[in-house]
Amino acid sequence: MRTLALIATVVLASCGEDAPAPQCPPVYDPEMCWPDLVTFPQGTATLGTGRAAFEPMPDELPLEYGPQGGFDLVANVRMTGFYPGNPHNILDPYNPRTRIRAFFDDTNVPLDFRARCGGRTAYVPSRAGGYEYPAGVGVIFEVCWRSDHLIGKRIRVELEIMDDCGGHAKDVKVVTAVPPTNGMYPIEQGTPGCMHAVDL
Repeated sequence: MRTLALIATVVLASCGEDAPAPQCPPVYDPEMCWPDLVTFPQGTATLGTGRAAFEPMPDELPLEYGPQGGFDLVANVRMTGFYPGNPHNILDPYNPRTRIRAFFDDTNVPLDFRARCGGRTAYVPSRAGGYEYPAGVGVIFEVCWRSDHLIGKRIRVELEIMDDCGGHAKDVKVVTAVPPTNGMYPIEQGTPGCMHAVDL
């Protein structure tokens, strides 16, 4: 374990980031979905958008209509103060945990009822300093949320980053959902939405 930590620290130093690899034993079971523990503030987290590269989050965010037959929004992340992990190994235990969730801002109802766990994608060096996601990710909505429930609505997007020592950073953005820029989506009115599934 000490050898692994030393190697990770050397690799990190070569990237110019000042946050060392976590030196503590995990404070919870690494198989846990998302640990609900007392955490301490660490580093910074910035929520943005952009598929190919990080872009600042706009006030009006175009949705995507995806192959799953439903909508999603594109999120991207910049962070500092955390060990970025190993981009060549998604199972590396030093990869930080990142969770991105979306809610209707006025009702607090989630857009995806199962988006609780987050992932352990490693970060790559950012030209702006610190680290960012290697590419944007789709925050996929339940397919029962159709265009009449989404377009023009205020959506709150919440980002959290945590490492295995309990370091934690978060960011929140509220955006207005606007139609996909390519115009390729079904326009629907009077659909029931997902209210029957809110308690899942």
